[in-house]
Amino acid sequence: MIIDFCILLIGLTLLLYSAEKMIVSADKIAKKYKLSPVLIGLTIVAFGTSAPEIVITLFAATKVVPATDAITGNIIGSNVANILLILGTSALFFNINLDKIGNKDIVYLIAISLYFSVLFYIGQAITLFHTIGFLILMLFYINFLRNYKSSDQEEDLKTFKSNTYLILVITFIGIFIGGKIFLDSSLNIFQTLGVDEVLIGVFVLAVGTSLPELITVIISYLKKKGSIGIGNVIGSNIMNVLFVFLPGIVIVQMRGLEYSLKNIDIFHINILILVTLMIALMAVLKVQMKKIHSLFFLLSYFLYLGYSII
Repeated sequence: MIIDFCILLIGLTLLLYSAEKMIVSADKIAKKYKLSPVLIGLTIVAFGTSAPEIVITLFAATKVVPATDAITGNIIGSNVANILLILGTSALFFNINLDKIGNKDIVYLIAISLYFSVLFYIGQAITLFHTIGFLILMLFYINFLRNYKSSDQEEDLKTFKSNTYLILVITFIGIFIGGKIFLDSSLNIFQTLGVDEVLIGVFVLAVGTSLPELITVIISYLKKKGSIGIGNVIGSNIMNVLFVFLPGIVIVQMRGLEYSLKNIDIFHINILILVTLMIALMAVLKVQMKKIHSLFFLLSYFLYLGYSII
């Protein structure tokens, strides 16, 4: 078990180091092209922290019998965790200014989340018509990002190095590998200690897959780049639906197979809708998340996990 602890520390160190370098590189790119830090969080950083979900989806969708429940459950669980667990934990240490989230960001978050959720109420499988709906939403969202408000901040081009892009790509890989090492070693430690498998699955895996987002948000605030962290949370939830879930659907349908929704408990969908509308309302009201909000978010998350176990 000592070896597992050492490996765990290696994974955590790699994750922390990669996240720190990713924030620095993303901020440099934002300044070079006069892009809003929130936009960088919505796109580049969100893509990097969503790497685990992307890999899981690709493997699950290409199995002989596609693991569609795993893909769908991964998206729902990740999006709920991003709001309740990630923002809740971050607000324990920092005041989270939700006014950084623009009104159009909120509109797209709600629209995409609601469209995703409504499918579970109207049918037991995703049809080609539903897939086209996702594609239309994706095109609108891409156009929205193209016209995103620019930033007045500038980067001294003399200090901008050409290897910044390469460093950014390497940090994506580092975050994925570091997160996987941390997750696998944690799993081994808890199994050695005789912890119940259900508890391992619910707590260790939930925290493990959300670790990249959590580390990224915390480091962004430590580096006074909170806008990138907030953009990452919102961007990850949108990215998970349009650029992780949708490709999974397309792969399954291109193989001539049905993408089933019938095994997903509607309770999880209701929770996703509730937490999405809650964070949207708080953003509209320009709430500054403090420790009291953190406690409420974390309590809600663990009550949700507890109910899921039962």
